[in-house]
Amino acid sequence: MRPAWFTHNDITTGAAAGYPELQSRMYAQPPERVYTVLRQAAGSIARWKVVRADAAARAVEVEVRTALFGFVDDLTARVEPADGGARVIIRSRSRVGRGDLGENARHIAALQRRMDRLLQRPE
Repeated sequence: MRPAWFTHNDITTGAAAGYPELQSRMYAQPPERVYTVLRQAAGSIARWKVVRADAAARAVEVEVRTALFGFVDDLTARVEPADGGARVIIRSRSRVGRGDLGENARHIAALQRRMDRLLQRPE
């Protein structure tokens, strides 16, 4: 088990020292296309509920119900223009507790995998 599992419950891509592998993803497609896929991907994952989608801000807010104990975590993701394409920044945080047993990192990774598949981004 990672030490971060016991001390982290709020993780943002590119800003979580305990999870250096969780970086914001870059895509070659235009930000509007990436946002459409973000919204679709977030709405298609089991136990995830999109509670707000803001096309103008290219952002979504999601409630994620954990499989274990049914806790609700909050995930936000936004798309911003970058280098002729788009960057996706994701934050996942627990509503309760100090550590999350890696749940928030798994939420971020799940969304990134789904988006990579939909946008056909090579691993």
